[in-house]
Formats: sequence, structure tokens, C-alpha cells
Amino acid sequence: MSSLSANENCLGWASRDASGVLSPYNFSRRTLRSDDVSVKITHCGVCYADLAWCRNAHGDSKYPLVPGHEIVGIVKEVGSNVDRFKVGDHVGVGTYVNSCRDCDYCNDEQEVYCEKGPVVTFNGVDDDGSITKGGYSSNIVVLER
Repeated sequence: MSSLSANENCLGWASRDASGVLSPYNFSRRTLRSDDVSVKITHCGVCYADLAWCRNAHGDSKYPLVPGHEIVGIVKEVGSNVDRFKVGDHVGVGTYVNSCRDCDYCNDEQEVYCEKGPVVTFNGVDDDGSITKGGYSSNIVVLER
């Protein structure tokens, strides 16, 4: 596969339509924020959800869709306010990658119940309006929590 251009910092495997066929896809991850962790992905599980959304089984797939929410990797960079992780740590990323960080649930570290809705790892809408891309890729940037 070709190397990534300066504005495409991630290589993923994406479904482009409801056929569910995956093909290489270069894209950019968000810039690391003060409370973010950047993870080099080493492994990603395969789940029913990956197949369902690649094939638009629920009618809400946003293509190109990079699936994967059972992610394992190594921390490659941390934001200035991150204190739970350091470069080189082995970490896992699950179903959620962000939340409002402001409601009572988020303040109690129960982001799954976020009043504005948690941001799912793939096929979700992040707080900057971008569509989230999952773990069938080379790296991911997620909220520390």
C-alpha cells in the first residue's frame, strides 16, 4: 500500500457501500486535544456490529465506514492534561470514544449514560461534527476517559 500524504494520517479498511466489502482508505484523525490519547492500533476484534453497519443493516450507515470497536494498541501520544496514560502504555478502546464531558453522568465517569449521547467508536458523530472511524485502521484518537 502507498504511504499516507501529509493530510491523511491514518490508513483504514472501509466499506464504501452496503455490499460490506472493505478496501484500503486513507483519512485524517482529529488533532490531539489536551484530554486526548493517540493510540497505535495493534489488534481489533470482529463483531456482529461491524458487519451489520458495513452492510447498512440498520439503515443509518455513513459511508465510507471504518468499523471496529474492540481495539487494542499502544499509546503513541498524550494530550497535555492526560494523567492516566503515558506513551508506551498498552490500552484498550471500546464502544465509546467521546461524550459531552459536562453532564452529571459524564462528571461521574459514566459516559455511557451521557445526557447528550455518548459518541460511538465508528459511524457516530463526534463533537466537531466529523464521522467517527473505528479500529480497522492504523491509529485512533480518543478521549482519555
